[in-house]
Amino acid sequence: MSTILDPVTDLDTTDTPSTTGRPRWPLFGALAGVTALAAAFTGMPADLTEEDWSSGPEVLDLLDRGNYHVAFILGLVSVAALLITASAWRRWAERNAPDDLAARTIPTALAATAAMNILGYSLMGSMALYLPGGVDEGWLSREAMFVNFTLLDFGVLLGWWGGLVAAGCVASLAFRKDRVLPRWMGVASVLLMLPPVAMALIMALPGMPGFTMPIWLTVVSVGMVLSRTAARR
Repeated sequence: MSTILDPVTDLDTTDTPSTTGRPRWPLFGALAGVTALAAAFTGMPADLTEEDWSSGPEVLDLLDRGNYHVAFILGLVSVAALLITASAWRRWAERNAPDDLAARTIPTALAATAAMNILGYSLMGSMALYLPGGVDEGWLSREAMFVNFTLLDFGVLLGWWGGLVAAGCVASLAFRKDRVLPRWMGVASVLLMLPPVAMALIMALPGMPGFTMPIWLTVVSVGMVLSRTAARR
């Protein structure tokens, strides 16, 4: 009897415990977290003094367009990986907790983070484009460039408030009696949520999630690959 192969089924790379043992899709989450941190630390100038920050458009003379260019590329990789991760979490929720509000919120929160982050990374791209040495050097006034620079003070960090919501949902799934995620993921989520929440309440600091939530996403993503609780689902 001849066997008819379905090309769509043949090319299906969905991860199921019966075929792969451990899921591979969370690795996109780890990639998103690592590249997001790399983009932030590369594109945000760390060697500027307080006087430099308050000097107005003159601060543009101290910036390195190359760093913005690299950060822009890293950011695009992060956004792409984050969108794939959001889709994978949606599939995970449909399989494991289709009626659970927390599970269904995780992919929405991560997609919101990706959508917000693309704005910040695009601003970094514009800095690389218009700063001296860029393809369109001189097309924007220094005042306009300074506006972009000011927006980037927190520009690539703000979107990770969506990641914080996702972390809260993971904690909910881990701490409940009929938990569908390992308990340690809940502990890690709470610990990494506390600094940005505390800073927001005490100091009105909006950017801290951009440093802690990529770490959270990386840790939880690796955990989804290695954890027995996650692997059996």
